[in-house]
Amino acid sequence: MFTLYTTEDKLTELCLEGEEWFDIIRKQKTIYICNDSDNKEWDVTNATLVALHRFTHIEVDNELLEDIKEDNSKVLELVNPAYILDFKAEEAKSIEEKYGVIFLPTSNTPRPVLAKRGWDIDTTDENKPNTWDYFLDGNRVKFNSLVIVDRYFFSKSIEDSLFNLRNILIKLLPNTMHKFTVSIVFDKSQVDGGISMQDLATKVNKLKKGILGKTSFDIELISIDSDCYKYSETHDRFIISNYFVINATHQIKAFNEKKEALCAQSLKFDYLYSKGIEDGDISSTPEVSQDRVLKALCEALHTSKSIIQYAINGQMSKKGEFRPLNILFCY
Repeated sequence: MFTLYTTEDKLTELCLEGEEWFDIIRKQKTIYICNDSDNKEWDVTNATLVALHRFTHIEVDNELLEDIKEDNSKVLELVNPAYILDFKAEEAKSIEEKYGVIFLPTSNTPRPVLAKRGWDIDTTDENKPNTWDYFLDGNRVKFNSLVIVDRYFFSKSIEDSLFNLRNILIKLLPNTMHKFTVSIVFDKSQVDGGISMQDLATKVNKLKKGILGKTSFDIELISIDSDCYKYSETHDRFIISNYFVINATHQIKAFNEKKEALCAQSLKFDYLYSKGIEDGDISSTPEVSQDRVLKALCEALHTSKSIIQYAINGQMSKKGEFRPLNILFCY
């Protein structure tokens, strides 16, 4: 679940400004204050925070600020956070680019990319190129993890599956990053042609090795079939990152090498707060879908671990003896 970590002064400032950051803040169940201070409580005489506290719980975690200053990689211990802390702009940008988390300075804080408007295309629109390169070109947020959820991703033509996977990764993978993980959740029983899980893992790993000029990454294959707990939650088709949600109404395997759509459908890209935060907008925030799907997958991975087929970087693991690497499964 998305969580904001900031200083007491900055939280007060964002609330008083009453703009997009405040729209996001008031959607949170809990906000964490990280001050360079020994005070273990926030200032209960601060009228602005007292008003916020009526609907958002406020906690203090000054140790987190100290930990990050000592070791920047500590930002990875949380699933999809946003940090607005007392760091120089150059240092904040370096942390953001290296670790794939939203990390902003308290001075001259930019408007939240998470509230930027999303977009969608209909694959039958002759005025729009049928490529992932075109559809994904608008992304403006750093991230460190991807989860592709589509029961039928490897059904029918596996070559089309691999073509789409390669083009999604080439567009979304950063050039460099400390750590990056891609997970594909599908149903092995829906794979045509009797191909084994090991053969499929080998093909995907060969594709991975052929992607050059991008950061190194791990790629997991996770087969959740109808005998697994929460199987019904894998019905929708998503590409989920720390900070955005892509929804396909029919299939993630959307295009072929001829730049043709493989089916008529809508593809939708939303940041976590692209909608549902402004007064009068009755939409659910995209974070709700992210939260629902990831929690269901985490429950399935825990409850049905003994029957789930799993492979990482081309290597099969015994059922019940794997541990997913993707931090998005740490819900």
